[in-house]
Amino acid sequence: MCRMISQNGEIDLITDLFPELENVKQLQFSVEQKTLVNANAFQSADVIVRHKERLLLGEMEWGVHPIFETDKTAFHRRRLSMVNARQEKLLDPDSFWHNQGLVKNPVLIPATRIYEHRHIDTWSSHVPYAINTNHQPEEEYFYIPGIYQVYETIQPNGQRIKVSGFAMITTEANQTMRYIHNHGENKHRMPLFVPLEMAKQWVSPTRTFGDFKAIINYRLPAEDLSYYTVHTLTGRQQRPDGKLKDAAWTWPGLPPLGNDQPIDISKVFITNLQKAG
Repeated sequence: MCRMISQNGEIDLITDLFPELENVKQLQFSVEQKTLVNANAFQSADVIVRHKERLLLGEMEWGVHPIFETDKTAFHRRRLSMVNARQEKLLDPDSFWHNQGLVKNPVLIPATRIYEHRHIDTWSSHVPYAINTNHQPEEEYFYIPGIYQVYETIQPNGQRIKVSGFAMITTEANQTMRYIHNHGENKHRMPLFVPLEMAKQWVSPTRTFGDFKAIINYRLPAEDLSYYTVHTLTGRQQRPDGKLKDAAWTWPGLPPLGNDQPIDISKVFITNLQKAG
């Protein structure tokens, strides 16, 4: 399930598409930070939220808070499981998302690409892919709906502070994403990629329950995704070419999508020599 995105784009490209948007960002992210935003670390990301009559561009931690958990270890583990919200659960009146009223708190996550990992048989490392949509080819960003949470907590010194966090909505994967996200407990899932008009409607003050259902039930066709492989995203291993994490990287022996058996490079080399001779 998607836990990594890139927001390495020009903010003006967002405000141009949302003329009423007020930029209230307080944090300044470096290019390196914005190239990889990792939910596993509950990192802050740029988000668009509707607050009463205002549409705001700010930042928020990725991951809502399971306020029902009192044990610290259980809290962290449960929060990791709540960085994303399954589309199916948003219609369940008994879910946490309904009980806490979060389905009424729409947020948009602007992204220049998401990252997902693919399993290849016999390989010890999963292959990371950078993925984006073809909705707005003239724009850098696309937009993923989510929901957000704000609650008040009391610090050890007695100070009351407001804490916020968001969850990205995911849905059943289309065929392309099934081939890429092909492993793990949450395999065959993808973010709720939506067209720009649906994204705008998600944070519209006139959004109806019918709009809500139509948006979360949307599934992007496979042909509307573009993708390429990148170098290892996490850990201390650095790219040999010194480029940013979202730059293309070739994995020798990588089979085409739909086939998870690695290609024998030596056989390919011999075949090419025979053809050349």
